[in-house]
Amino acid sequence: MKRSAQCFLIGLLFSVPLFWQGNLHAQSTFSDSKGAIGITYSGLGDNDAFYFESLDGAGGYVGKGYYSLGITYIRPLTKRLDIETGISYSKYTYQFSNASLGPDAPEPYNVTNAVVDIPVTVRWAFLKYFFLNGGLLLGIDTGKENHLDSQTGIGATIGVGAKYNLKNIPVGLFVNLYYKMHNLIPFSMENYHQRTDESGFRLGVVYYLH
Repeated sequence: MKRSAQCFLIGLLFSVPLFWQGNLHAQSTFSDSKGAIGITYSGLGDNDAFYFESLDGAGGYVGKGYYSLGITYIRPLTKRLDIETGISYSKYTYQFSNASLGPDAPEPYNVTNAVVDIPVTVRWAFLKYFFLNGGLLLGIDTGKENHLDSQTGIGATIGVGAKYNLKNIPVGLFVNLYYKMHNLIPFSMENYHQRTDESGFRLGVVYYLH
């Protein structure tokens, strides 16, 4: 399942420029606005830590939940395409265990990690209320426990969402079902680097600028 999600992630990243070129004259999401700024909350999903390779004796991590708070800025580029950036802070909990140590293995215990993300993604609107989004992000590991490998590096995200603009006031709401992988391209040079990922819902409230 994870391998399929990774392949889908990479494929969508390559397809984003095609969406960009093919929709230059489509209907605008908020063509009269100079952009929108808002706040987001992410969670209500799963998180994991893993290696691309199978490592004997390395122990394993099971995600135990996460949350993320962020500030977002959305700028219209064309009729249906917007670019979104901002900054978010995420905190993750994992349970670590290592059954390969046999009877001397410690009891499973929880560890936490925190990552600051700076994403640059593209939104492609369709059917008036819906959008696809995907792009890259710079992840900065701010965890203090140093139990996991550093998650500082280039990651990626994909998703699908729905949006609704309130009448008479320049405020919009959106919900975004997404999958995100950190450290797709790590900045450190380890031979076997640990990655983390998450899937869940991102909820946002934006104010349109004029």
